[in-house]
Amino acid sequence: MCRPELTADDINIAVLKLQKEVARRLNEKGRDSFASRHEILGVITEEYYELIGAVESKSLADVEDELFDLAVAAVISAASTMAGKVDW
Repeated sequence: MCRPELTADDINIAVLKLQKEVARRLNEKGRDSFASRHEILGVITEEYYELIGAVESKSLADVEDELFDLAVAAVISAASTMAGKVDW
């Protein structure tokens, strides 16, 4: 399989979009951290299943949207754990 190489610009565009999506999510749902590892797992699992649905729909735009939703959930989850805000 031939895999085209990503450029630095390709990565930077994705990171900038991720930053915008994180900001959008924080504006939409607030800055509350996730409360537990189980909550984090639930959110990540839900986003993962939505990604599966998008892949099965064969819409690349839907796949991209779900990838960013999953990435945003991961960033918020990581921020919650790094800040020591997550209980058991």
